[in-house]
Amino acid sequence: MKKLLFKGLLLLSIVSNANAQAILEKIDPYSSGVLFRNPNFDNRDLVKIEGSQYLNQDYKLAEVSGVTKKLLVRYNAMTDAIEVQDEDMKGFLLTKQNPYNTITIISNPNKIKLINYKNKEGEVYGYLSELHNKNNVILYRRDKIILQKALEARTTYQEAVPQKFVKIDDEYYLSLKNDMATAVPKNKKELQNLFPMKKEEIAVYLKDNKFSLKDEKSIIEMVKFISTL
Repeated sequence: MKKLLFKGLLLLSIVSNANAQAILEKIDPYSSGVLFRNPNFDNRDLVKIEGSQYLNQDYKLAEVSGVTKKLLVRYNAMTDAIEVQDEDMKGFLLTKQNPYNTITIISNPNKIKLINYKNKEGEVYGYLSELHNKNNVILYRRDKIILQKALEARTTYQEAVPQKFVKIDDEYYLSLKNDMATAVPKNKKELQNLFPMKKEEIAVYLKDNKFSLKDEKSIIEMVKFISTL
C-alpha cells in the first residue's frame, strides 16, 4: 500500500513538473530560468487597495534581451519588477540578471534598463527608463510607486484614510562615459560642475533657454545639448 502511495505521489510530482515546464516553454523555449512564478499574481487583497502599482495596468508586447521571442510585459513601479503574462493568462516575473537587462516596449521608443545606479541611500540594482542615449551621455528616469499606510481618524471630526498606492516624484539619473548612473543635480551650478571643461557652453545654454530641473522635457533637452559638446 505504501509503495503504491509513493508511486502515486511520484507520478503526480512528475506530471506537475512537466506541466510547469510546458507553461514556461511557451514563453521561454530554452527553459533557462528566465522567468519564475509571480506570487502576487491575481492577489485579491492588492486589488482592493485604492490606486495602482502600475503606471500602465495593461501588458505590452516587448522584446527582452536574451529571449528569442517577444513577451507581454508590464512594469510594477512598487516592487521594481518586470511582470510577464503567458498565453494562458498566467503571471511570471522576469529574472533580474543579465542578459535579460534591456526591455524594449514595441509601442514605446524608450527602453527599460536593468542597471546599477546610485541614489541617496546607496547603490541600487534595478530598472530605469532610458530617456536619452547619445555619445556616452545617458539619461534615465526612475518611476516609483509606494504603498501609503492607512491613517486612523484621531477625532470624531476626522475621517479615516485607507491605505493606497501613491506615485512619488520622478527621479532622474545621469550616466557619463559608461560610469554608474547618479542622480541629476538639484541645481544649475552642480549641473555645470559635472562638466568642468564645458561650463561656459552650459552656462550660455541655461541663460538662453527656459530650463527647469523639475520639468522632464527641459531635462531631456538639456542632456541632448550636453551630449553634443
